[in-house]
Amino acid sequence: MISVLTACTSSDQVEQQSKIAASATQTASLVLEAWVAGAAPSKYTSRTLQSVGKALADAGAQIQSAKSPEPSEQAGLTTAVGQLSAAVTRAATAVQNGNRSDVEHAQQDLRAAAADLSASNARYFAPKS
Repeated sequence: MISVLTACTSSDQVEQQSKIAASATQTASLVLEAWVAGAAPSKYTSRTLQSVGKALADAGAQIQSAKSPEPSEQAGLTTAVGQLSAAVTRAATAVQNGNRSDVEHAQQDLRAAAADLSASNARYFAPKS
């Protein structure tokens, strides 16, 4: 049996964690939409948002700790993931409190932070000349 070890570059690590953050954001958006529509129970929604929050916190920490050749772009990604995490935390609290208005505000924040993540990804992974 032959084992092959591959080293992840910091760019690979950042890309992987950015994808995790984007996926977690999609999950949060979908579960919040279902909750607002009355199609998802509060307990399920809260648990899902807690899991998403943990995934975002972990992704943010991994992005921040990567030794990137693009520190300003890396900081943008870290900031966007932090904003996503904060929006998910607010949404989870609002769901627990049954506050639909606060959930809707958190959804708006989540969408804005997702757009920031997308823009930060585009800057980070843009071809360098």
